[in-house]
Amino acid sequence: MVSAWANDRVGVRITPSGTFNAMADSDPEALHAHVAEGLNRFGLAYLHIIEPRMSGYLLIKEDQPPLATRRARQVFKGNIIANGGFEPDSAAAAIEQGDADAISFGRYFVSNPDLPRRIREGLSLAAYDRDTFYTFEAKGYIDYPFYNSAVDAGDLVTARV
Repeated sequence: MVSAWANDRVGVRITPSGTFNAMADSDPEALHAHVAEGLNRFGLAYLHIIEPRMSGYLLIKEDQPPLATRRARQVFKGNIIANGGFEPDSAAAAIEQGDADAISFGRYFVSNPDLPRRIREGLSLAAYDRDTFYTFEAKGYIDYPFYNSAVDAGDLVTARV
């Protein structure tokens, strides 16, 4: 990729402990460190890491710190974006502690079209409905309200900022 595009326009995403489609490694931590260190020579825009607390789309280890991101920070010299099971408070902590330069959100962006505002202002987050993910319907993609039009507080979860 860096031979076709400027290296600062290329990012790599890894899932160090991924088990999707029966993937496995006998020593994922060593492999992860080796890959992260090897990517330094490319001067990438970022390394995007999926935390091992996720298995596919399921959160399997709640309240686990960003272990993979912390390990990568020890060897990767560029920007790190972390993903996987973050809430607003754990995202802020990962950045404040220097584990990551940015946090990406997926599920909460589906249910909160104004997610950056909600996080910034400490507003409640709308709960997502996983049953509507990956369908061919508008329901669950374009029908979540912006905060000002959210009427039913029972559909909201409290943002921990």
